[in-house]
Amino acid sequence: MSIKLIATDMDGTFLHDDHSYNHHLFKQVFRHLQHQGIHFVVASGSSFPRLAREFTPYVDQMEFISQNGSVIHHGGHFVTAYPIQVTALERVMHILDRFYGPEDINQLVVSGPIHSYVDQKMDNHNFQIIKLFYEDVIRVPDIRQVFRQFPREEFTKISVNFANHINLNKVAAVMDGYLPPSLIVENSGFNTDLIGNAKGTKRNALAQLQKRFHLQDDEIVTFGDNENDLGMLAMTARSYAMQNANPIIKLQSGYVTTSDNNHDGVLRTIEQLLKNNR
Repeated sequence: MSIKLIATDMDGTFLHDDHSYNHHLFKQVFRHLQHQGIHFVVASGSSFPRLAREFTPYVDQMEFISQNGSVIHHGGHFVTAYPIQVTALERVMHILDRFYGPEDINQLVVSGPIHSYVDQKMDNHNFQIIKLFYEDVIRVPDIRQVFRQFPREEFTKISVNFANHINLNKVAAVMDGYLPPSLIVENSGFNTDLIGNAKGTKRNALAQLQKRFHLQDDEIVTFGDNENDLGMLAMTARSYAMQNANPIIKLQSGYVTTSDNNHDGVLRTIEQLLKNNR
């Protein structure tokens, strides 16, 4: 069947390591996608404001899956979110405090669909990194009390960037043993775990868009490089692991891109796919 939708991860996949991308090439490719009526979806662990900034000229012509699938936007319009119950959020904080100290965690971010929150004690270096991925960031007096400070906020994700000496496999074992069943933890790369509603995954969000546009599995192409992309990649035989992806991701994908993320692997692959699209 012909391609009707293309979904790509961002960091380590679509973006270069310096968080840039080939704007000239994207403009050409995006024009061809529109001409052929193909939906372009960005699926990322980052927040929607960051993704909208990256694609400012094209926002209203794209779909956005942010926070690893916890938030969905059609263009600039909010579609849905998968919030976390406050009791579950407090449970996460209790687990983190029990097993990890300040020297174990570099960044702790609690996000809603648009706003993200960090502790005012966070140093400027880490705050600037958070701003890069979340854009709309608010400092609060105590991140562990943010649920009570903003009682009307629908919190959707907790992001934890661990120090290099922390083994994420061991973190996953701890979380699996103590997290409530309503939550899921996924590795988002860069020694970062994202914790959210078990329904808020890239796979489930993409399935929502698939239903919205009445698409078959083989009309979808997906790109990814990390563990949190596996569910999305498994949805279709037309899945591409990046050349720079973990070997496990490559083994579980239909294809591997010829070029890595620093050499426009996603855009170069789309160019070739469009030549054969019927």
